[in-house]
Amino acid sequence: MIRLSDHLLVETDFLWANVGAAITEQGILLLDCPVRPTDSHKWQKEVESLSPQGIQFLISTDFHGDHVTGAAFVENTTFIAPQLVYDHILRTQGRDSFSKKIFTETLRDQGHLDEAATIEAAVVPLPQICFDDSLHLHLPPLTFEIRRLGGHTPACSLVYIPEEKVVFAGDIVIESPCPGMRDANVDDWLQALDWIESLPIDRIVPGHGNIGGKEILDKLGSYLADIRENMARLVKNGLEKHEAVAEKSFDRFYQADTNSGPYWAKQREETFKKGLEKLYNDIRGF
Repeated sequence: MIRLSDHLLVETDFLWANVGAAITEQGILLLDCPVRPTDSHKWQKEVESLSPQGIQFLISTDFHGDHVTGAAFVENTTFIAPQLVYDHILRTQGRDSFSKKIFTETLRDQGHLDEAATIEAAVVPLPQICFDDSLHLHLPPLTFEIRRLGGHTPACSLVYIPEEKVVFAGDIVIESPCPGMRDANVDDWLQALDWIESLPIDRIVPGHGNIGGKEILDKLGSYLADIRENMARLVKNGLEKHEAVAEKSFDRFYQADTNSGPYWAKQREETFKKGLEKLYNDIRGF
């Protein structure tokens, strides 16, 4: 656990996504929550004792499973999320089988059969408080400015805490050599990075990867701009979608993840391909 300040804590060692916690006069506010049940219980036990009120709030920053599945294991809190997250949970009845399968099959590959079954059976609750574009929470001594900027997904949101000069960027910022693009709009993503660049912040907590400063934005922005430029060139040259996606010029943008088992590696490869297909469609205006 990393203590950013007297009021902010972060954990970057859990599987699948970074999580945070804020200590307020009204209790603990969770910024996303671990997917894996044992991680979730460990995290809640670590932070709930830091306030007499215990855990009172949970913010989920996206509808992807790594940011919303863990809400099934947090009880008796006020659940806050973008309206698009509410709509997604309602549409899938809290049982997003696609997102869950990524985690359950990976856990089975690693021998964690009981936890896989727990996630499979879990029902993600509907958020009680939702917003379309932005929401401000005033929980002294902190202010939480929550903004949906999109990019990685249409729902992707961040939480800016001005008193601490910190932004919990969710998956708008991914500190990884191969960020997922399956549901991405790269143009929106680049605009979201520019918006974060304009903030008076010292630290960025990405959705994945290591905490850093604004240099993280430059690295991700260059990756996204380069991959978009490569696809735009292929579209301009008249390639069909299946031809463009198969181009060897994209090999340098992909990095295989073989540390988490065969299902995870296969899923990451498929996600990269789906991201290229969506990028092709966006550039063509489909």
